[in-house]
Amino acid sequence: MTAKKVLVIDDSIMIRKMVKSILAGKYDVLEASDGKSGLDAARRAFPDLILLDFVMPKYNGYQTLQAIRRVEGLQKVPVIMISGLKEQVTEHVPEPFTEFDFLEKPFEADVLVSRIQNFLTPEPAQPVSRASSRSSDPVTVRQDHTVAEEPNLQMILNRLTSTETLLVQGIENLIQREVVARFNDLNTRIEHQDHAIKSLNQRMEKISEQIEHQNKGLMVILRELKSLQGK
Repeated sequence: MTAKKVLVIDDSIMIRKMVKSILAGKYDVLEASDGKSGLDAARRAFPDLILLDFVMPKYNGYQTLQAIRRVEGLQKVPVIMISGLKEQVTEHVPEPFTEFDFLEKPFEADVLVSRIQNFLTPEPAQPVSRASSRSSDPVTVRQDHTVAEEPNLQMILNRLTSTETLLVQGIENLIQREVVARFNDLNTRIEHQDHAIKSLNQRMEKISEQIEHQNKGLMVILRELKSLQGK
């Protein structure tokens, strides 16, 4: 059976590689580093699900989503928007989100897998009653008891993966917030400088008007002096 395709659109190579590691063996993971290349990749591959970062250069996640929805065959592909700055998402799209699912960074590996499985995994068949199986097979009871007592290596590995995931995303989130804060501070400084320049220009214009008025006064005085000299 062909694995379902998940397209990860994120400008962070760390996040892309981390997601690819989490989904390895479960899905065929495709990568794109920005909205434009993500749109091109979606047109080529027609993925079963798109994991879309919101804060990206050039096109943000919502602009990319709008472009994807205009492509024939991608109108209904599930999209999970991810971001560590939820307030920036709600500035463009008010809650509750209906066009996409939302997952806030940092997220644990098992949470990401669960969200994706909600979209891509069909409803499982009803399992056979475990209680009836155990009552009819005493050997199974002993085996289950033995397995339960053994250290669950897979659970430990999953927890380590989740810890690594949170660490990577935490670093990315801190960097992203710092960049946004500095960008906002820079914009504020530019606005203040623009205001100062505008104020300086107004003063220069006023001084120029005063000089022009004084020049006109001097010209009048010179004409009067020449007139007196002529007499």
